[in-house]
Amino acid sequence: MTDEKLRDRIRGSIVGGAVGDALGYAVEFVGSFAEIRNRYGERGITEFDTECCEARGGAPRDKALFSDDTQMTLYTAEGLLKSVAGGEPIIPMIRSAYLAWVGPQIGMKIKVPYESELLRIEELNQRRAPGTTCLNSLMAISMGNEPSNNSKGCGGVMRVAPIGIYGATRSWSLETTARTAGECALLTHLHPLSTYSSAALAVIVQMCLMTDCADLDSFTAIVGSAVEVVESLYGHDAKAMKEFREIIANAIALRESPLADWEVIERELGGGWVAEETLAIAIFSVARHLDDTDAVLICAVNHGGDSDSTGAVAGNIIGAINGLTSIPDKYTSSIQLKELLLTTADALG
Repeated sequence: MTDEKLRDRIRGSIVGGAVGDALGYAVEFVGSFAEIRNRYGERGITEFDTECCEARGGAPRDKALFSDDTQMTLYTAEGLLKSVAGGEPIIPMIRSAYLAWVGPQIGMKIKVPYESELLRIEELNQRRAPGTTCLNSLMAISMGNEPSNNSKGCGGVMRVAPIGIYGATRSWSLETTARTAGECALLTHLHPLSTYSSAALAVIVQMCLMTDCADLDSFTAIVGSAVEVVESLYGHDAKAMKEFREIIANAIALRESPLADWEVIERELGGGWVAEETLAIAIFSVARHLDDTDAVLICAVNHGGDSDSTGAVAGNIIGAINGLTSIPDKYTSSIQLKELLLTTADALG
């Protein structure tokens, strides 16, 4: 793979995640697909709703807002890069990055051991429907306590793609990538299914960047390898691991379903409010529309669930496969903070 092709795919993963996030953010709380269709037409939402974004504040009419998902993804990248630059352990530095992020979310100034460039960017510090578990866990940490929950919400999996990117460009073992992403999710979400999903996503992103994922067989093999890595690290909880393996296998198998995309998601995969459902919906969307990045994004967000998170994770994956150049101009020309997204991608590369 040429350096330019890898660079395009790294950029695709970061920008794709932000695009899927922003596309889904407009419909996250609309309701079922039937209600989304009533508002946006037969296929549901298929392009940015910038008027909706403007109504939420913080963006001009021609820019699409992304949510806390991409905010936290960028803070993950900042913490990771700061740790490497300073020779510091990765997870404590990412935790510090999250504390920098949560301060403006809760109206507090929290001291962190480095100067955060992201704190200077207003759009990254506005409230964009942050997850309750992330807020509560980070508030506890800021007060010197450890989080106490059994949450498998998707707030862990939606932010770890930078770890998979970094693992690909620094030739980490898949186990190192999985462990790092799992520990990153554990900063806020303590249920094993959050850990498994986060670890698996990072490995999937890494493998998609490291290999040519040219067809469904290749993608299926990558997903299968990611599940095997996760099981080798975390297989002590047999019940949770069985549940994880089953929903991921089902996501791949449902590619052949005669049902419409939204019917598969709403009837078979869930709403994406929890981590394993978010990952499963993203995997289904990619497997169903592997050659069409736009169709993947549209599939991933048009359902009555956590559409911004499922869109973000699907965008991270399909962007790593097809690259930035595959993302339609209708998105890349109007996603907010595009230059910051590209700069972050390049720094991870």
